[in-house]
Amino acid sequence: MELWDDVVRLVVENLSGFARPGSRIWWCSTSVFNFLPLHAAGTYRPGERLLSQLYISSYTPSLTALMRARRNHDRSLSVSFAAIGQNRPAGALFTLDDCRVFYPPPPTVSFTKITSVDATKSRALCALHDNTWLHLSCHGTQKLDEPFNSAFLMRDQPLSLLDITQMDLSRHQFAFLSACETAVGAVSMPNEVIHLAAGLQFAGVKSVVETVWEVNDSTVQRLVEAFYKNFCGDGKMNPKRAARALHRAVQSLASDKDMPLDQRIVFMHIGI
Repeated sequence: MELWDDVVRLVVENLSGFARPGSRIWWCSTSVFNFLPLHAAGTYRPGERLLSQLYISSYTPSLTALMRARRNHDRSLSVSFAAIGQNRPAGALFTLDDCRVFYPPPPTVSFTKITSVDATKSRALCALHDNTWLHLSCHGTQKLDEPFNSAFLMRDQPLSLLDITQMDLSRHQFAFLSACETAVGAVSMPNEVIHLAAGLQFAGVKSVVETVWEVNDSTVQRLVEAFYKNFCGDGKMNPKRAARALHRAVQSLASDKDMPLDQRIVFMHIGI
C-alpha cells in the first residue's frame, strides 16, 4: 500500500494526461526501487484499482539497453527456439517436481529441447549460442554480494551471469526464465541492476520474462501455459508481444484467491 501511495500513484496521476489505459509503460528503477515490485503496486482494497488494471508494465536496466533492443529488433519469420530444463542440478539439496515446458511450437519454429542429464553447462552454452529464442526451466540462484556469480543451475556446473555476459547475444529475441530469483538486485550495489535477467538484456536479448523472488512449481506450470497460449497461440512469434502476453497470463490467475499474492505477482518483464 505504501508503494502505491508514496510512489506509483504519483506516477499514474502524471501518466493519465497522455497515456491511455492499457498502454505499455517502462520502469527504469534505481537504488532501493530495484528491489520493489512496482508492476504490482496498488492498495488492494475492495473497489480500488491496481496499476496492473491501468497499464502493462515492463522494466529496463537502462534506457540505453532499451533503445538498443528496439533498434536491433529482428523481424525474421524464422525462429530457432531452445528449451533447457534441469530439475536435478549438481550439488542441489532439492528437486523440482515438474520441469515441463509448455510450448507448442508453430510450424515456422525450429525447436530444440535439452533436459535431464543432457542439460549440462556446455550444452546450455551451445544452445544459447545457436538459438535466438530461449526457455530455461531450472533452478536459479542469486548471489547478492557477488552478483556476477549468480547462475542457472545445470546438471554439472552452474551457468553463471559472468558466462552469459561474455557472450554475444545481439541476435537474440526472447528468453523466458522459469527459475527463482532471476530479477533480484544486488544489495552491495543498489544503484546498479545486476541480475540474471538484466544480464541477458545487456548481452543483447530483446525481451525477457523473469521472476523477482522464489516461485513454486504450481505457479510456474499455470503461468507458463497461460503465457505461451497468449504469446504464440495464433502461430505468430514476435518478442514485442511478450509483455502483453505475460500481463494477460497474470490477470488470468488474479481471480484465484487460493494462490498467494506473492505468487500472483512474481513474474515480470524486461525489454521491448
